[in-house]
Amino acid sequence: MRESNLKFCSHWNRVDALRKNLAADILAPQKTFFADFLCRQFLIRTFEIVTMAYPSTHADASRDEDMVIDEDMVIDEDVAIDEDMVISEDMVIDEDMVIDEDMVIDEDIEPAEALGFVNSRGIAPHSVQASSQHPLNFDRWKVVIIDDEPAVHQATQLALRNFMFEGKPLELISAYSGEEGKALITRFHSDIAFILLDVVMESEDAGLKVVRYVRDELHNHQVRIILRTGQPGEAPEESVILDYDINDYQLKVELTRQRLLTTVLSALRSFRDIVTIEQQRGEIAAVLERMSYLQEQLKEYSYSLEIKVSQRTADLERANRKLHRLAHLDGLTQVANRRWFDEYLQEQWHRLAQDSQPLSLLIADVDYFKGYNDRYGHQAGDECLKQFAQVLKAIAARPEDLVARYGGEEFVILLPKTPLEGACRLAEKSLAALRQLCLPHATSEVADRVTMSLGVSWLIPQPEVPLKSLVEMADRALYRAKQQGRDRYCVYPADSP
Repeated sequence: MRESNLKFCSHWNRVDALRKNLAADILAPQKTFFADFLCRQFLIRTFEIVTMAYPSTHADASRDEDMVIDEDMVIDEDVAIDEDMVISEDMVIDEDMVIDEDMVIDEDIEPAEALGFVNSRGIAPHSVQASSQHPLNFDRWKVVIIDDEPAVHQATQLALRNFMFEGKPLELISAYSGEEGKALITRFHSDIAFILLDVVMESEDAGLKVVRYVRDELHNHQVRIILRTGQPGEAPEESVILDYDINDYQLKVELTRQRLLTTVLSALRSFRDIVTIEQQRGEIAAVLERMSYLQEQLKEYSYSLEIKVSQRTADLERANRKLHRLAHLDGLTQVANRRWFDEYLQEQWHRLAQDSQPLSLLIADVDYFKGYNDRYGHQAGDECLKQFAQVLKAIAARPEDLVARYGGEEFVILLPKTPLEGACRLAEKSLAALRQLCLPHATSEVADRVTMSLGVSWLIPQPEVPLKSLVEMADRALYRAKQQGRDRYCVYPADSP
C-alpha cells in the first residue's frame, strides 16, 4: 500500500507541476477566461486518469504525508468532459478576458443537464419546447450554438450563464454539426434571436450551408447569424461577408468574453429592433387592410346612399310636380290656374322683350253660361267647362303655349312668339272645334248649342310698356265680340294688321 501511495503521489506531483507550468505559460501573461477554463478541464481529466490507474490508493492519497497538492487547485467534480476533447494549439487567449466571479456552475445540477447536451459524443441536443408566443412575448432569448467542439459549447455556456438582456436570460440550445443545427433551426427558427455558428464542422463549408438554409429555404431574415471559425483560411472573412447574408464574422482565437458579450448585446438589440419593426409593419398592414376594408364599405355605403338619394330625389321631384300641379292647375278643368298664368305671362314678357319677339293672348268666354247652369244644373255646367277646356288645350298644342282658367267660365290662351295672324287662325279653329262638339244649350240666344266669344290681342313686349296692357287689350276685344253678337272673335286694337 505504501508503495502504491508513493507512486500515486509521484504521478500527482508531476501532474501538478505540469499544471503550474501550463498556468505560468498561459495565465501569467494573459489571464483570460478560455485559458483558465481549459487548464481546469485538463487537470480534472488528468486527475480522473490517475485515480483510475490507482483505484486502491486515491481514496487515501489526500491523507498521505508525501503527497503535495497546491492549495490553489480546485477540482470541480460535477463538470462532465468529453473524452475526445482536444485543446487547440492555435487557440490564443486575449489578455482582456476576466472570469466573472459570480459564474459558478450549480453543483446540484448534473453536468449534462447544466450544459444542455448528451449525444453520440456523450452529449445530446438540448430539448426545448417551441414557443407559440410572438418573438417579443417570451421570457427567454433563444440562442443556438452550432459547433463541433464541445469545449466551445461549454465555454460559451459558462460565459453567458448569468447574462440578462432587458430582464430576460438566454436559453442556449446546442448542436454539434451542420445537419443537427438545421434540424434545431427548423424547429425553433421563428423564435431564435441569434446563432453562433462554426464554419468548419463535418465539412469545410458546413456552417455556410446552414446560412444558405436559414436565409434561402426558411426565408428567415430576422435571426442574427454570427460566424465563428478557428480556421480562417478555410473561409476567408472578406469572401464570406460578401457572399453570405451574415451579421458578424469572428475568429475563435480572438474571441474574449468581453467581445462575446459585446457581440451578444449587438445581436440581441438588432434582433429586437428588427422584430419590433416587423411587428409595427404587421400592425400597419393590419391597419391598412382595415382601412381598405372600411374604404370598400364606405364606397358601398356611398353607392347605396347615392341610390337612396337618387330615389329620394326622384320621389321629391314627383312630389314637387304634384305640388306644382296642385298649386298651378285648376282642380276642375286640369288646365293652368290663374296663378300659373300670371307667373308664366311675366316670365315670357321679360324673355320676349329681350328677344323682340311677339306675344299674343286670347280670352275666351262661354256664351250665356249662367243660363246653362240654371237649365242643366251645376254638375252639367262643370262638365261643360271641362270639355271646353280640353277643346282649347287641343288647339294650343305647342309646348310653350299655355291654356289657363282665368276665372268662372273665362279661359285664356297665351301664345309666345306668335304674331296676330297666328293668333287669329287659332281663334277660328277654336270656334269651329266647339261647334263640332255640339253641346246642347237650350237657353242660348245665339245657337242651340254651346258657343263662345274670343278677344285677341298681341304686341312685342317693351320694358316701358306695362305687362297688364296685353290683358286689357284682349279683354276689350272680348267685350267687342260680345257686343257684335257673340260666337265670334274680335281683335284689339281694331286697326291691327
